[in-house]
Formats: sequence, C-alpha cells, structure tokens
Amino acid sequence: MKYCKLCLQPDTRPNDYFTDEGICVACKNYNNNMHLDYSSRFRLLKDIVEKHDRTPGQFFDCIIGVSGGKDSTRQALWVRDKLGLKPLLVSLSYPPHQVSKLGVVKWLKNFLKIL
Repeated sequence: MKYCKLCLQPDTRPNDYFTDEGICVACKNYNNNMHLDYSSRFRLLKDIVEKHDRTPGQFFDCIIGVSGGKDSTRQALWVRDKLGLKPLLVSLSYPPHQVSKLGVVKWLKNFLKIL
C-alpha cells in the first residue's frame, strides 16, 4: 500500500492515483491552485450575479443539484448567504427505490430550514 507523501492518503481510494513523486491528486490540485486569487474570482462572480436581476414572476435565481449530504448543503448555504441568491434545489436519485419515504421527509425538513 502506498501513502501520499504530503497528507498520508492511502492508495485504497477508488480511481485515485499518485504522481511519480508520490503525491495524491488532491494534494497536487491544492498545490496547483495555491496561486489563484480567490477574492478577485469572488468579485467577478458577484459582478455576474448583479448583472442578472430576478424578473417578475421568477422565484429562483439558480439551480443547485443536491444529494442531502454536506457538500451540496454547503453549496446551497453559500449561494444563499454569500451571493444573496435563492436557489432551486434539485435532487435526482437513481434508481428511485433507493430512497425511503423517511429519508425524503428528513431531507426536505433539513433543506426547508436552510431556505
């Protein structure tokens, strides 16, 4: 078993690979993106959002695919809180029989609290 030289991530994760230097993909991407100016990117995104006002009768500003997990929940909250948008949250589970009624009810309650 191999481990990333930077974060100690094992090579047991599906579809993961290491560079010739023994660094995992996540660490490689992190190192490649350290030079990016995220504050200027955020200003650019805010400028784009401000150019597109909600039209009368339009209830949502954007669409976010959600699973009910922490990543999509964070995206929904970030768009709402940082950009002031009202997102339409869309979930598609395939096959549909994988989702229980209890799971759907809990998921809806959590997202209704968010929005």
